Amino acid sequence: MAEKETKAKVIDRYIVQADIEGFSYTMDYTERMPEFTSQGTSPTGLLLVSLSGCHLMTAVSYLNMKKIEFSQLTARVAGDFIDENREWRLDASVELVTDAILNEVQLAGLERFIHRHCKVSSILGKGNNINLNIKLV
Repeated sequence: MAEKETKAKVIDRYIVQADIEGFSYTMDYTERMPEFTSQGTSPTGLLLVSLSGCHLMTAVSYLNMKKIEFSQLTARVAGDFIDENREWRLDASVELVTDAILNEVQLAGLERFIHRHCKVSSILGKGNNINLNIKLV
């Protein structure tokens, strides 16, 4: 993977605009400025968005590689950011839901593939709890 670079600037107090690869993302921290209307998620919200996107894209890679068809693949990520002993950690649960027809071996393979190849999960997993559950519908 190529090195990435982002540039960010403060727009107004706790509102930040970050640009990467030609796209712009707005983050805010409205808890610090209740008089403002939220313009985007918080940095921790973007972390959860990244986690969900990485799990989904990695699952698509596995399903395509194994030539397993699907029409539904969604993710729900719930995260709790905990200040513990003056250090922050993340407890997150990732639920993937798919209509792919998978046997037990393929389901276990999908889970292993995601654990091995989802870079965001791998990076965030160190010192944090990220639990994956795959639900077949």
